Amino acid sequence: MGDLKITVECLRDLAAFHNERVAGYQALIDSLADHDRQLITLFRAFITQSKAMSEELRQAAGTWGWSDGQLRDEGKYGLAWSVVKAVFSSKMPCYPVDRCRSGENALLIAYHSIEGTDGLAEPVRLLINKQKRAVIAARDWITHFEALPVDQPQHVQPPILHVL
Repeated sequence: MGDLKITVECLRDLAAFHNERVAGYQALIDSLADHDRQLITLFRAFITQSKAMSEELRQAAGTWGWSDGQLRDEGKYGLAWSVVKAVFSSKMPCYPVDRCRSGENALLIAYHSIEGTDGLAEPVRLLINKQKRAVIAARDWITHFEALPVDQPQHVQPPILHVL
């Protein structure tokens, strides 16, 4: 049986990651330009997935004596959570699909790190592995949305002047 404190920290951290993912995608939906509106379907799917995964983590955590009040404390993976939060709340200009991919990669790094934690209870490790595989499959959806034709504003390259 894994260490109770480590198991609770890992469950708490993953729930925080998912809360940030939901908030991040909702903010992206709210800020989409007209030519990026087709991404709403993708972002809503990620929101739905995170809400379901967070609930699954909370239910598993209940068997380990975890309450929602513990969510406010930062666990061992506070730095990884900060990366996920920074990606989703960044004000840096970039395409929404790029921010989406960066956020999904940060979430996968967090899952991979937590999955390899020593002292993690085996049933929780199996749950984390199952969720990680679902996040990987969802991340692959991004590729399909990148292939959609989009009416992006065209950048016109000025003619090159040749000086003789």
